[in-house]
Amino acid sequence: MTISDMYDKLYSRAYYEKTEHNKFRFSNNSLCIDRRALIPIVIHMLDGIFYMQALKKIANESLFRLEMDDEEIKVISTVDDSPIFTLE
Repeated sequence: MTISDMYDKLYSRAYYEKTEHNKFRFSNNSLCIDRRALIPIVIHMLDGIFYMQALKKIANESLFRLEMDDEEIKVISTVDDSPIFTLE
């Protein structure tokens, strides 16, 4: 998967956070959370791992690792490797 493929996958639909039921949309290099927050993002790939850099802090962090399978996306802290959000 390339960075372009990752953006295409993120932009393809709205996602819902598994426990809090917040709605997440990705478009135009931004993350929109429940129509309340529009956060500019950039996705990087380093050694085959995808990272999302938020230009504003989300949950007191601005750099996250992305793990994706067919059904969900995990947004994981790069500080302590704990999942911040699981989107489906």
